[in-house]
Amino acid sequence: MEQIKTRLSVCELEYDEIKEATPATDEEIDRLASHFSQPIPEQLKAFYKTIGGIESEEIFSIFSPQSLLSNIERRSGFVHKSTGIIDMIVAFWGNDRPEFQEFELLTKEQTAKINEAFPCIGWIMAEEDGCESGEYIIFDQNGNFMNLYSHQDDLGKTANQLLKMLETGIPERTLKSVLQELFERAEGNLSRWD
Repeated sequence: MEQIKTRLSVCELEYDEIKEATPATDEEIDRLASHFSQPIPEQLKAFYKTIGGIESEEIFSIFSPQSLLSNIERRSGFVHKSTGIIDMIVAFWGNDRPEFQEFELLTKEQTAKINEAFPCIGWIMAEEDGCESGEYIIFDQNGNFMNLYSHQDDLGKTANQLLKMLETGIPERTLKSVLQELFERAEGNLSRWD
């Protein structure tokens, strides 16, 4: 996590859009853990304790426990309010994804299983396709991480990919490698804006 922290510090100096959150306390992590259907992987706990979160509305957000808890609280009146991937896709699109909310693509049971299997800790909006897609950072019960691409015009493909991953799990990958990839892409986007 120290390498990620160093890279984040460089980005913060160069780009105002990327901000580091305050490191989380054990109490905040424990509060957040009660909202995850899977145990929080040790590498995510280390991230929360050393970095806290990475907040950038324009580029990407890996939510700090405090931010994610606030997000959960704001959605408390909604049906799709968990930290599971389907509910977080709905949240990403301003609680307006009838394909998932009205169970057009997945049954209620499939939605529940997918939400339980894959908690989501953040997202990035893809500029490459006119901001019509998102990538969601998820993990599984084995502590593997991935960024899941999902285009708003092809949510059926996302649903099918998630159904397949219910059987196979997420490919073995660390949080560090996912974050490094996101940094490279974010820095590329920011460089184009300069």
